[in-house]
Amino acid sequence: MRKTRPHRPPPEPSLRVRTGRRDLLATGASTLLLTALAKSFAWAGDPAPMETWARALVALKDDLRSGRIGVLDWQTRVEALNGSVPVDELCAYLDIDALTRGFRYASLLADAQDPILPAEIVGAAGMRNWFVRVFGMRRGGAIIPHIHNNMVSAHLVISGSFRARTHDRVRDLADAVVLRQTRDARLRTGDIISMSDRRDNQHWLIALEDRSMTLDVGVVDLPPSWRYGLQANGYNMIFVDPDRPTERDGTITAPILTFAQAQAKFAA
Repeated sequence: MRKTRPHRPPPEPSLRVRTGRRDLLATGASTLLLTALAKSFAWAGDPAPMETWARALVALKDDLRSGRIGVLDWQTRVEALNGSVPVDELCAYLDIDALTRGFRYASLLADAQDPILPAEIVGAAGMRNWFVRVFGMRRGGAIIPHIHNNMVSAHLVISGSFRARTHDRVRDLADAVVLRQTRDARLRTGDIISMSDRRDNQHWLIALEDRSMTLDVGVVDLPPSWRYGLQANGYNMIFVDPDRPTERDGTITAPILTFAQAQAKFAA
């Protein structure tokens, strides 16, 4: 890996100011969808609120990709959006039981499947450069520790519970990344965390119960909002080892791992 001088992340870029009617309407539509969902609690099997949730999710993705909102704003909004949805109704809407029926939990790595959102909601672009995905683990299974380049993601616990450890990405070195811990907590059903270049970029989850699952939403291949010194793999991931001693300044230096090394240490 090429060497790079340590650096601090730049300030969050200013949101681009646009006055075009199309952009104003799109941003307004996203806000209206979020407001409508937050006020609607009459779920009772009615698909309309869940379709509102799905449309709001798509609108947030579009707002982020177009530059109408930044990555930190996306994190705040997607956490509020997904946290407003009753988990049982969301699981029914996405038919999670049928989707995960084939999970075998053969290893300590996660099984995964993608729910299908209605074509009329996702639009002509479909799921290009973003995803909605269910990850399932047995007790002791792990989302092995990693950082991301050029993407955001959010993780809603829809079954079981997890120990979650997250870190801010402080700077990249030639063969390691300097991290600062932001969370070491138990996540239960209904809890949500998110990540971006700017906040909680490193995440590591360990399942505390059998059939522990997260519903993940991610947007990939975004313009960088941080100066990367390390190259990610084809999935925008860099595996790291955050299980290291803490320095006096509160940071840790986490070596870069291959996938095989990360699996051997954290999911063997």
